[in-house]
Amino acid sequence: MFEIGIVTFFGVHLIPFFTSVRNYFLNRVGENLYKSIFSLLSLTGLFLLIFGYQSSSTYYYPIKGTAYSYSKYIMLISFPLIIAANMQTYMRKVLRHPMSIGLGIWATMHLFVNPDSASIILFGSFLIYSIVSAFLSELRGSKTSVSNPKLSLRGFTTRPVCIASSFINKTQGIVVIPELAC
Repeated sequence: MFEIGIVTFFGVHLIPFFTSVRNYFLNRVGENLYKSIFSLLSLTGLFLLIFGYQSSSTYYYPIKGTAYSYSKYIMLISFPLIIAANMQTYMRKVLRHPMSIGLGIWATMHLFVNPDSASIILFGSFLIYSIVSAFLSELRGSKTSVSNPKLSLRGFTTRPVCIASSFINKTQGIVVIPELAC
């Protein structure tokens, strides 16, 4: 069940990288049905991964104690990168593939702290997928289109965020730095 989940989940996620296969399915069933089938198969693969995952007691390499202590801090880097891939941010403007980088960091940290066979297969698959997705995106020549990076939450502008970020907390109080005001 676990192996079927990996094949289903990653197989479905690799389809968009092959434009001829993706266009074939889009022309055959239409965009809405394509997205519905894509989501359903992805969710099915994810459920098979979750319910088929069983941690084994066979460890293939020693666990480093420092990996546990630093992993929670390094994981804080991966999540903003994953989120930045779907938002208009400056990270997307600087990094070409923030989701692949974030997913690679996430998978690597999990590989450091989970040396059992099921974890190596699971997180190794995610690491390989992040590398392959960035590589295939480069081969396709896909460009990131970020015209005006901004942060907006349902119509609210970023002005309060910019003003709040222009304050620096010092031991004597709060100091305003006008150069940082947006």
